[in-house]
Amino acid sequence: MRHHFAAACRILDGVFAGGAYVDRAFDGENASDMTAKLVYGVLEQNVRIEYILSSFLDKKPQRTVYNVLKVGVYALLYLDNVPDFAVVSECVECVKILGKGALAGLVNAVLKKVAKREFSLPKEGEADYISVKYSLPAWFVDAVEKEYGKKAAEEIFAAPACEEVHARVNARLSSPDEVKRIFDAQKVPYRLSSAGGFLVRPTNIVKSLFAQGVITFQSPSSVLAVRALAPRDGSAVLDLCSAPGGKAVLIAESCPSSVITACDIHPHRLALIEKYAARMHATNVKPVLSDATVFNFDFAEKFDFVLVDAPCSCFGTYKKHPDVFLQHGLQESARLAATQKKILTNAAKYLKKGGVLVYSTCTIFNRENGANADFAQSKLGLIPDNLPESAGEGTRITVFPHEEWDGFFIARFVK
Repeated sequence: MRHHFAAACRILDGVFAGGAYVDRAFDGENASDMTAKLVYGVLEQNVRIEYILSSFLDKKPQRTVYNVLKVGVYALLYLDNVPDFAVVSECVECVKILGKGALAGLVNAVLKKVAKREFSLPKEGEADYISVKYSLPAWFVDAVEKEYGKKAAEEIFAAPACEEVHARVNARLSSPDEVKRIFDAQKVPYRLSSAGGFLVRPTNIVKSLFAQGVITFQSPSSVLAVRALAPRDGSAVLDLCSAPGGKAVLIAESCPSSVITACDIHPHRLALIEKYAARMHATNVKPVLSDATVFNFDFAEKFDFVLVDAPCSCFGTYKKHPDVFLQHGLQESARLAATQKKILTNAAKYLKKGGVLVYSTCTIFNRENGANADFAQSKLGLIPDNLPESAGEGTRITVFPHEEWDGFFIARFVK
């Protein structure tokens, strides 16, 4: 068990110190299920864990030791299959393995107090109550409450998240009925999603189907953005901020006679699109190196449909990706809003007269969502257009994070 704890601490060091996204921090680690559970558990409960530790620490210890303590607190409070004495013992040995043995006594003392529940959490009505209850940064709680009101904000925070991944079927190779037959025959547990896919855990059978391109993992909210675009087969389609390529590939499936121009600014991210399209047998996806913030004269008035799934603060994905709070803050959100306006300005010029543009983000803040949709209408002359029935009602929608759904904003326009 010790190596699971030590590996989790090394990965958390990369996340908390190096600013690495958690999935990248796993690179080079042959991480066990236990290690992954510890890492994601600490990130999900980080605010609450730090609050608990503050009861026993006058100041934060060295980062490595602090991460050992965080892993220990998570294991003590949330792992039912490991005895408390074993957690404390393993963390003490772990801090020695990681070269911080001089502080083993501190780790031992603090975790024994946590094991005895010698701490208290904020009570309802106290300043930190909501933040600690849902383990969310106070600044994020304040921002959501300011935008949506306290009652609606707590409904957002309290909405359950789905532990399974969402798998959609590649229409080029199979059908939902055929995949269902495979899952049933192989006794793969699944639930049907509200987006027409499957909610599954990544078992070996599921991973095999993924590798073959029979299924892919894609958020239902991401699927919804493509449904909102609803491109016609044979039309010219531009996915302006495409990497890693999931939406471009889905468009390509529904429009086999079209060429989907899929852009990104970075060559390594363009390679992700190529890899995704190859796995899904999407030969009509054309990756193109292009900076969406810089006008591309080759694209001027060339496209019938333009998808702007803009780079954003990603706060709508926090229930699945709790490390987002370590990557972005409200200042970053404001900076991104300005970038999004630049991208929208160029995208409008790439659209033919009568063409359709969909603007989407995976965040929940108005400055990146509705305010930019208003900008597209008032400054760029784009006309709000009703969403297809399969994507929602009205000309724009906001999806809040719940169950299998990421938080998402989608607005549809015509030129």
